[in-house]
Amino acid sequence: MDLMWLFTVPVLKLSIKIAIVLAVVFLIIQIIRWSIQSKPPNPFKEDIRVARKPYIHDQKKRDAVIKQGFSIDKVPDDLDAIIIGSGIGGMTTAAILSKAGKRVVVLEQHDQAGGCCHSFIDKGYEWDVGIHYIGEMGSQTLNKTLLDQIGDGQIEWAPLEDDFDVIQIGYGEKSRRYPVATGLEAWKSLLKKQFPDEEPAINQYFHLLQTTSKSSSIHGAMKLAPLWLVKLVLATGVLRLFTNLFKPEYTKCLLDVVTGITSNKDLQAVFMYCWGDYGCPPSKSNFTMQALLNRHFMRAGAHYPVGGASEIAFNIIPVIERGGGKVLVRVNVTNIIAKNGKACGVKVTKGSETHEIFAPLVISSAGLYNTFERLLPKELASKSYYTQICKDLKPGIGAMNIFLGLNASAEELGLKRQNIWAFNDADIDKEGQKYFDMDVEEAMDAEVPLLFISFPSVKDPEWNNHPGREGKTTCAIVTLANWEWFKNWEEKQVKKRGDDYDEIKDSIGHKMIEQTCKLFPQIRDKIDVTEIASPVTNKYYIAQPHGEIYGLDHSMERFDPLMVAKLRPETDVPGLFLTGQDILSCGFTGALFAGVVSAQAVLGRNVMGDLVGLHNKLEGTDLGVTEVRKNI
Repeated sequence: MDLMWLFTVPVLKLSIKIAIVLAVVFLIIQIIRWSIQSKPPNPFKEDIRVARKPYIHDQKKRDAVIKQGFSIDKVPDDLDAIIIGSGIGGMTTAAILSKAGKRVVVLEQHDQAGGCCHSFIDKGYEWDVGIHYIGEMGSQTLNKTLLDQIGDGQIEWAPLEDDFDVIQIGYGEKSRRYPVATGLEAWKSLLKKQFPDEEPAINQYFHLLQTTSKSSSIHGAMKLAPLWLVKLVLATGVLRLFTNLFKPEYTKCLLDVVTGITSNKDLQAVFMYCWGDYGCPPSKSNFTMQALLNRHFMRAGAHYPVGGASEIAFNIIPVIERGGGKVLVRVNVTNIIAKNGKACGVKVTKGSETHEIFAPLVISSAGLYNTFERLLPKELASKSYYTQICKDLKPGIGAMNIFLGLNASAEELGLKRQNIWAFNDADIDKEGQKYFDMDVEEAMDAEVPLLFISFPSVKDPEWNNHPGREGKTTCAIVTLANWEWFKNWEEKQVKKRGDDYDEIKDSIGHKMIEQTCKLFPQIRDKIDVTEIASPVTNKYYIAQPHGEIYGLDHSMERFDPLMVAKLRPETDVPGLFLTGQDILSCGFTGALFAGVVSAQAVLGRNVMGDLVGLHNKLEGTDLGVTEVRKNI
C-alpha cells in the first residue's frame, strides 16, 4: 500500500517529521553512551546447560538451598545490588546480573525462596501455591531458553493433556463441558465442532488473536525507551500509523470485544474462560491480556515443572551463588535507605536485630504498593510519579485457595493431567461481579461462581518417586475473593485469627470443596488433609498488602499506552529499579520477562538481544525478537 499520501497531510507530515527527528536524536545519544560506557559482560554469551542431575528428595538437602536463613555475616561484601523479594522476577534479575559479573543479595521475608513458586509440606503431602500450568515450555521457545540459562538447564517440564483445560458450565443435568485443544488451529477446529453455527465468530476471534500478537514486543520497547521520548511519540500520534495500539482490539474491554463477535453465551464464556489467570473481570480487563494468554498456551500446550514448583528456586539459586551472591530468607526489609535523594541500601529486621545493608542499586520485586507506600522514604516517594500510579490503579483481587490431601492414587481416582474451570452460569462476568460485590454474610451463603480445580501431583511424573507419597494425591482449588471480607484480620497472627475469621474462611472454603466434589464425587471420601487459605493468608506469606495474587489490577487503565510506558523498571528515584509482575504483566512468564527488562535497565546493555542471540545460536536461526515471538 502506498503511504506517501500521508506526507501531504500537514498535521501528519509535521508529526512524522518530529517523531523521526526525535528517534534519530535518541539513537545518536544511545550510540554515544554505549561507546563511552564500559559494558558489562554478555550474561548469555555461553550455553550453561548441563545434563539433568538426579532429583533430590531429601528435604534437608533441599532446604539447605531454598531456606538459607538470614544473618548479617552471610551478606556478601562489595555488593552491586540488593534485590527485595525472591519471586521469579527478582530471581531472574538476580541470576542475569550474577551472570554479568555482578554480586547481589536477594532478601525474602518468607521462610523459603521462590515467592509464588514456593511449595509447602504437611502430613506427607506437598502443594504448590502458585504454579499450576505454564505455556511455551514444550519446545525450545525463547521462554524456555531463558529459564534454561538461569537454571543450568535443570528445570524440566512435563506436558499436561492435549485438552489441558476443560470449561465446565453448570453443575446439574444441564451442565456443559468444553475441552480446550492444544494449538490454535486445533482449538479453532474443535470450537467449530462444539459450536457449528458460530464459524464466523470463531474465525473473527482467532483473527484478533493474531492482530494483537506484537503487543508484548511493543510494550517492552515502550518500557525501555526514555519516557520523554515515548510521551512525545504518543503526542504526535505516529504510533497510530505503524501499530495497532489504538485499534478496537486494544482499546475495548474483553467483554465488549467478545459480545461484539457473538451472542452465544456459552461461546462467550469459552472465549473468556481463563480471565481468572489474571484476575480482572472481562468487563474491566483489556482484550490483549486474554489474547496473550490464549497464544501463550496454544503454541506448545501447557506444562508443569517436574518435581514441583520448588525446583525453580532450587535450581536458580546456585547460578546466583556462583556469581558471589546470596538468597537469604526470614528477613524483613522495613525501609529503603536513601542518601542525597538516591536509594543506596535497605534496613532489615530479623527478630530483635536491626541491620543496614548498602549497595549502589536497590531493585524491588515487592510490588509498587510495598515499594512506594511502605519502604521508600516519604519525602522521596511523594515526588515520584509511581506514588500517583498507586492511587490511579487498583490492586488486583484477592484469592481463596484450598489444598486437599487425598489418600488414594491418581490411578484409583481416575484423574487426568488437566485443569477444570467451573462456572455456575454462562454469564461469567455478571455472576463474578455480583459475587465480588456481596457483603461477607451474603458471600458465606452463596454458590461460588468460578472455581479453578487442579490435581498438581497428577501432573508431576516425579511425585511417586518421593518416599512416602505412594497412594497419595493432591488437589488445589482456587477462586477469587474480596479483600474487604477479610481485612479486619490482616494484623492478626497466623492460625490465631479467631472464630469469626475461621467461620468466614471455612464457610466459603467448604462451599468450594462441596462444589468440587459434585464434579469429582470419587474424591469425597478420600479427603485426608484440608488447608483453607484466604487473602489474609496471601498477605502473610507473599507480603501483598491487599491479599492480591496478581499485583496491580490488569484493568483497561493499566494497558493504556502511556501507563504501559510508565510502569518501567528504571524509576524516577535514582538508584531504585523495579522487577516482578507489576512491570510487564502477572503470572510466571510476565514476571520472568520483567526480570530480563529490569536486568537490561540495570546493566545498560541489550540483554534481550543477548538472549535472542543465544537462542538463535542454539536453534540455528538468525531472527530478531519480534520474529522469535511472532507466533506466540
